[in-house]
Amino acid sequence: MFKTARYIFTLLLLGTAVFSQAQQDTTLTKEVEVTKAYKPTISDANKLNSMPTIDETEHQKPTFNYNINSKPVFSTFSVNPLKAAIVETSKKEDNGYGLVRAGLGTTFRPYGEVFFNNQNSRNSLFGIHSMHLSSFDDIKLEGGDKVDAPFMKNEVDLFVKHTFQDNVLSVNLDFKHDAFNYYGYPLMAIPDPLLEDGQTINYFDTKQSFAKGGINIGLKNPTAEYDDATIGFDFSYHYFGTKTDQREHYANFVLDVQQPMVTGVGLLEGGVLYTQASDIFLQTDSTTGKRSQIIIHAKPAWFVGNETANITLGVNTFFAIVSDKDTEAKISPNVRANWAPVPELINLYAGIDGDYISNHYSKIAYENPFVDPEHDVMNSFQKFRFYGGFDGKFSKKTNFKISAEYAMIDNQPFYYLSYAPIGESLAYPVQLVMDNTFKPLYDNMNRLKLNAEVFHASSDKVDLTASVNYYSYKLDEQEEAWNLPQWDANLNIGYKVNDQLSLSADIFLMGERKALLIEQPATDIPEDLPIRRSNSLDTAFDLNVKGNYQITNQFSVFAQLNNFGFQKYQRWFGYPVQSFNMLAGISYSF
Repeated sequence: MFKTARYIFTLLLLGTAVFSQAQQDTTLTKEVEVTKAYKPTISDANKLNSMPTIDETEHQKPTFNYNINSKPVFSTFSVNPLKAAIVETSKKEDNGYGLVRAGLGTTFRPYGEVFFNNQNSRNSLFGIHSMHLSSFDDIKLEGGDKVDAPFMKNEVDLFVKHTFQDNVLSVNLDFKHDAFNYYGYPLMAIPDPLLEDGQTINYFDTKQSFAKGGINIGLKNPTAEYDDATIGFDFSYHYFGTKTDQREHYANFVLDVQQPMVTGVGLLEGGVLYTQASDIFLQTDSTTGKRSQIIIHAKPAWFVGNETANITLGVNTFFAIVSDKDTEAKISPNVRANWAPVPELINLYAGIDGDYISNHYSKIAYENPFVDPEHDVMNSFQKFRFYGGFDGKFSKKTNFKISAEYAMIDNQPFYYLSYAPIGESLAYPVQLVMDNTFKPLYDNMNRLKLNAEVFHASSDKVDLTASVNYYSYKLDEQEEAWNLPQWDANLNIGYKVNDQLSLSADIFLMGERKALLIEQPATDIPEDLPIRRSNSLDTAFDLNVKGNYQITNQFSVFAQLNNFGFQKYQRWFGYPVQSFNMLAGISYSF
């Protein structure tokens, strides 16, 4: 409790100091929306986004805003985006066509990135983005061993957007490649058998890589009002493969229709999701093979009201055809009410809905890259989600949001590590060796989440974003919500010292988590049951400090201090992150 209080006090103290400084700037008069175009920052050079999530992750289209997201591994509990505050600032500058960045960090950490945007006509926009970041560092484990923990990240994105009438047609092509190895081993020294060349006991020191290439095509009308007749669609496809020979095909098509009626507006979202994964372990017959699924959903609804007060009434229906399971049909409500007692300043909302969550292969692989590569994770169903809250503006410079939700989820996946005896026979094992890749287990879970967020901007000098989340879990069978935190928080501060120098800091906190370790019985006696052990992962604290100095209109230099808190917290049980490291380089804009 003392450590938690200290972390929260530090967060609030920094936020208060910057907020007070920001309040002093009142000299400029022109109102524009807050933007951060062409203010590049550097990504964390030692972390993978690998903490578990509960809700289905939306497909994120590239924004190409010359920013690499600087977030630690637990940032999958993401801040819900706030609308930009209206602030007083100067005329928006010309962002040019593109940016080239190159740098090098400690422990040989090469980095390079290229952005290019070209609006070759009034109605069309074309862009390219590519990035490379790698590290060849080693890490000291809890048991005292020093192990190699390299990683590599490569990305290439291309997009085209064309506007005709009031519609925007977008086409995005992307490819990403991530490489790493299974370096973790918790609690004790690594057993000698795992240190032998070519050992096949488990995946320790095995190299792994993910390659994913895909296309997204979408059509929408971003200017449509709530009572306009519109139709739009979104289609995504990707092919995903691993070094350990797993493959996945993923295709998703969603159609959105909005049609005014005599009273109110009719809404319909419908779509089909298809996935196929190969060379995975099939739970139904304990063999290795292919698993495919088709999920059809339809979400009809009726909207009545206006921009100040409205209500949406509907249902969400799902039909799942899975190759190795019985066909499922699910239904959940979809009701939401909005009321703005003071338009543009405060909005109150409440609702109830549900969702069918496809835990397809690549989704789980990116959430927990250290899961057994042959994993076959069941889908989850969020039967009900009750939510409500309010958001608005304290002033033209400050936005806020406070919300709460209570979700009831069936088949929520959790992950654990296990010991198993090795030797000539199970009756006379030589020693216990841990499998350092995670296996899934499931439980029905009720989750309460409380959230508070603030965004503040003072002209173009200071901006601040703070978010705090609290979680409470209730499970049917498991003792803990394994690997999920009781709270998390983050604070992002940006400060422009002068026209040449800008500084920023990102502080991320995550409360204590519980990890599960299962020790398998060392004999063949049926009465011997596995021993379950709960292990605590300490509060995680991560501080990243960045700076950028503009030498000329085209050239600038940058530097970043990662994990400035010098804490080797564990993103997953037995897998600590790299400690303090630095990255610096030069940028050229054109």
